[in-house]
Amino acid sequence: MQSEKRGILEYYFLSSNKKVRNDEQETEPNTVNSSSLSAPETQDPACSSSSLILSCSFNENSHKKPIPNDISRSSNDTPVQKQLATYPANQQNRSFQSTWFNDRTWLEYSVQNDASYCYYCRHFSSNQLTADDSFTSIGFNNWRKALDKSGGFIRHVSSQAHISATKNYLTYKQQQETNSNVVKQLDSCRAIQIRRNRERLTKICSTLRFLARQMISFRGHEENEKSSNQGNFLEILRWASETDPLIKSIFEDSTGNASYLSHDIQNELIHIMSNEIREKISSMLNSNKYALMADECRDIRGTQQLSIVIRSVPNSNNCTTDKNYVVKEYFLGFIPLEKFDATTLTNNIVEFLNHWKIPLESCICLCFDGASVMSGCAAGVHVLLKKYMPKGIYIHCAAHRLNLVISDTCKVVCYVSDYFSIVSHIYSFFTESAVTNIYFNKAQTDLGLGEYSFSILSKCSPVVFYFIVQSSTLKLWAITRWDSRWTAINAVINNFPAILKALRDLSEDGSGTRSTNAGGLLMHVQKSIFIVTSFILHKFFGIIKVLSDHLKSSSLDYVRGECLITSVIGQLKDLRNDQSFNEIYEKVKEFCSSNEIDFVQQYRSYRVAAVPIRFQEFIIDSTIGQRETLQTSTDYLNRLYFPLIDCMLVELNDRFSSKTLSLMKSISTVYPNSTNFLNIDAI
Repeated sequence: MQSEKRGILEYYFLSSNKKVRNDEQETEPNTVNSSSLSAPETQDPACSSSSLILSCSFNENSHKKPIPNDISRSSNDTPVQKQLATYPANQQNRSFQSTWFNDRTWLEYSVQNDASYCYYCRHFSSNQLTADDSFTSIGFNNWRKALDKSGGFIRHVSSQAHISATKNYLTYKQQQETNSNVVKQLDSCRAIQIRRNRERLTKICSTLRFLARQMISFRGHEENEKSSNQGNFLEILRWASETDPLIKSIFEDSTGNASYLSHDIQNELIHIMSNEIREKISSMLNSNKYALMADECRDIRGTQQLSIVIRSVPNSNNCTTDKNYVVKEYFLGFIPLEKFDATTLTNNIVEFLNHWKIPLESCICLCFDGASVMSGCAAGVHVLLKKYMPKGIYIHCAAHRLNLVISDTCKVVCYVSDYFSIVSHIYSFFTESAVTNIYFNKAQTDLGLGEYSFSILSKCSPVVFYFIVQSSTLKLWAITRWDSRWTAINAVINNFPAILKALRDLSEDGSGTRSTNAGGLLMHVQKSIFIVTSFILHKFFGIIKVLSDHLKSSSLDYVRGECLITSVIGQLKDLRNDQSFNEIYEKVKEFCSSNEIDFVQQYRSYRVAAVPIRFQEFIIDSTIGQRETLQTSTDYLNRLYFPLIDCMLVELNDRFSSKTLSLMKSISTVYPNSTNFLNIDAI
């Protein structure tokens, strides 16, 4: 009985004799409708009512046409509205019209199925509402009723499913246009945060660059929040945060582990910036020839290092600096050293240059000092580097050679080493203690040395202004620049009366260590040998300083340098006579008389332990094993004046030989500012 009832229900819903209720599904030629569907052979046991039986039979057993390939496949595609001159006609000689696309952005047409579809309902329909199959999967092609008010397009547009799909489509488009979907909102927030972090990091890097460029220390002794001075780096940032909201956010808005202010981050950023600079220098040197300079030095911890410097003429297209400076000099960095033999130094230099991709074969000049490990003709560094730099020519710095001339001379002439030791102690005595400095300044004021005043009359009272002359202060020379000792000697001579008065006052006021040291220095500076040596060295070093300043100048002209070297040698030769010495000696006597110093004093010279072979014929040593006494002008002439001149001339002729001078003159022919530029005869 149940099976009979079920068969009757199926016949009722699936019978082709039942009157069609919807005009849209009325049987037409070439129109797919429900009457053409075959009845199912078996029924789903889950369907317990007639409507459920109908639904199951339509969804599972309907023979729908597949979605054609010539319309949109997803919501990412736009509606396909093909504009054709003519469209296929059905059995009733009716066809789709292109004017139907007007004001119907949802309408799509498939040439493959000769049917129309709804773009909105196919891709944006709601799950709660069932869209019309004629416009979603089957396709609508009842062209006779396409514009009928009770069916076709008008009826579909007014359906609840289409209205809901239209709203979904408009919402989707709005989200696309405003980029307000969740993923893009998250990406936008992340991009904003990244940009803000980069702006903060730029401020931090600019502060680090400023401190590094000005050679200012970064850290403070205490950098906690309770410290009144957290170091230059943090203090500059806090000062800038008062007017810059972005820097202020570094301290207030940054998370605890992402402030980028720690010492490790500072070192990492400095390291990154230094690498960027080296890479830029390397790219500039790729197609240019360069000169390599290397020298050993020691840092504050005592670690021995090798400094690497490159000199080159950059490409004019890549050069952003002042065009007036033709030759550019770039410091690349330090190489820590553990061994100091020539092989180790050579390998370190080669590895360093290869690491930064600086072509070794482009090096045309090797500029080192005169140490045997660097300048050795058999196994020196410059010889070993020839394997990698075949065009590299070893050149010993001319200014360094001149320093060696002075240094080697002062080591062998009697009393000169003692003289510089006394001058150094004078500088330390008056500068390292505030008390002694006050005595020295008071002595200068009382004697009117180095301080000048002028007054301006006003209605009330004259206003007096004071200013200190730079030469009135004591000077200390550079260890590696012997020519700078002329400045120290000049300061001692100019301030000699103040030095005497200050030492006398200090030796008389008190009986402590300070008074004892003042008395000892006073005894040495009042000796005639000290004053004679001061005037002789002041004369000789003054001549050499002119040459030294030119050799260290950035605008060095080798023609003028060669002329100056020849001139210095000539001047020293002209001074080697009794008349020149007597002129200096008379000045010394007048100086002693004006400062109330007993000029007739004896000095017992110490025997030099060993004199280099090249100086032995100029140094007069005692033959009886006793120390000789310097007292008369002849003693100073033979034991101090002539030996200084002779040793300087030997060193100058040795370190600036005719071969060296001719090479300097030849180099000047390629220097545009030289008067010898492109002069073939000078080569």
